[in-house]
Amino acid sequence: MRLLLRSGILGLCLCAGMARAEQASIGFEGPPEGPAPQEMQEDGYRIVTRNAMISTAEKSGDGTDGPTEIEGAMGQRSGIAILRDAPFTFVSLDWQSERGTPAVQVEGYLGDLLVAGDRFIADPAQPGFTRFDAGALNGQVIDRLILYPQRDGAGMGALDRVILEDAPEMPETS
Repeated sequence: MRLLLRSGILGLCLCAGMARAEQASIGFEGPPEGPAPQEMQEDGYRIVTRNAMISTAEKSGDGTDGPTEIEGAMGQRSGIAILRDAPFTFVSLDWQSERGTPAVQVEGYLGDLLVAGDRFIADPAQPGFTRFDAGALNGQVIDRLILYPQRDGAGMGALDRVILEDAPEMPETS
């Protein structure tokens, strides 16, 4: 019985000692419908946009993953940069499409170095919200995430949210 009790206590101590990374859900909340602000803050991240539009649930999407979305402006190449002074990792994004095969290109940087990139394309057979998990960027430590949400000739796509996580702490060296 004592061995079982000691094992249980040891297990609890080990679990308590493990740091859990905090997740942030960037949902492009706050700005009204229309042109996205060139810069905004959310959950400790700085978001910089180029040629992007904010849509509310009344205009686009079904609101299941949040009340607002961000998408590229019609006929223009758009970009969204998510930055933070502390390193983080890209976990997933929620991509909403109405029809066609709109795509979103994702690039992760650490300083000036391109770490990795992913490309996600909507499935025309399943319009609506789709969660895409990080592929090449999975677990990669970055401090800047650039997203290029693009329309195709037949349909639109919009980012509903981007999930980011604190980078794991590096072990100390002596």
